[in-house]
Amino acid sequence: MGHDKPFKLFQTLPTMHFFKKSILLCFILTLLPSLILSKTPCLPSWLHIAHLDSCFLSAPQPAEFSDAVDYCSHMNSSLVVINSEEEASIVREFFARENPSFFNWIGMKWDEIEAEFRWIDGKKRDYSYFLPDEPGSSGECIAWVLDENLDGWQAISCHYSQFFMCQKPAEGIITTWHRDEEGVITSPNYPNSYDNLEYDTHIIRSDPGTRILMYFEHVETEQNCDVITVSDDYGISGRTLFRLSGNYRNHSVISNRNHLMINFKSDEDGQGKGFSMRYRILRPLPLKVFSSNSYGTVTSNNYPTSPDSFLIQYYLIQCPSEFHVALTVKAMSLDKNDRVKVHNGVDEKAKKLKMWVIGSFILKM
Repeated sequence: MGHDKPFKLFQTLPTMHFFKKSILLCFILTLLPSLILSKTPCLPSWLHIAHLDSCFLSAPQPAEFSDAVDYCSHMNSSLVVINSEEEASIVREFFARENPSFFNWIGMKWDEIEAEFRWIDGKKRDYSYFLPDEPGSSGECIAWVLDENLDGWQAISCHYSQFFMCQKPAEGIITTWHRDEEGVITSPNYPNSYDNLEYDTHIIRSDPGTRILMYFEHVETEQNCDVITVSDDYGISGRTLFRLSGNYRNHSVISNRNHLMINFKSDEDGQGKGFSMRYRILRPLPLKVFSSNSYGTVTSNNYPTSPDSFLIQYYLIQCPSEFHVALTVKAMSLDKNDRVKVHNGVDEKAKKLKMWVIGSFILKM
């Protein structure tokens, strides 16, 4: 179940064809030297989760529960506490990455006075993720069990040595959330110069199925040193989609998901005016369903003339499960950053069968 040495302080589905336009963007963070006074929200070795405004640290070795509490306290932090499924998904991913197939302490234990399991910060939370028949009578401290067969919380003896994670608020950094249909995001002090060692984070989030159009009107940063990064997620596994550094004007990009994170970071030397970016939520046109005939023709919006700009259109081709869909592409002409995707299922989570990008052809019959 753990280490016994205490840690001293320290089928075949109906085929669906999607026709849509999409684009990508993002950027990579680099740690500044620790001797330089920086606006970065977390110390080196700590992981910044922007949408929680928190820093996380995976302990270097396992410890008994009380020693784990002391270790985190020594680091001006606490054992991780979990408020929601969204937070739980991040903690789960962190544990799976850092300590796979191990028990991991979380900040919950038995409270003798209240006669119940409570979070060590004293706050009550509605969210829980106990395994069936847990918490049981096997112990007074809670660990997250995470392996190939189990995923959930379990009560175990506080004297087992387990891995754990510390959590504390990000220092001086508050992530700005954007949920409006459209808006403007600028670098700090824009249109005046931004400061050295700047660290600024924004998250845009919309309804499932939508996309986000970003229009960078003006970008002026120190080339390769001060960077705008756009990521497709704000958790641990977020991918860098696009990065901008230097001078750009009127640069437009469409996200490939309904949320994204924008981070601007400058180094200790050299400045610029920064950036100004407008965004707008793109909502897909009504779904077009093809299911009544044994054959048919699917065309893009306004075909054979060009479709509207920044268009999202989904097409669903349905047939009985014992049949398959045969797709013959007769003509296609795509512009830069246009995309046509075909998925074997009812949404974009299904396996992608094909994607077409820039180019054109005509199939003569």
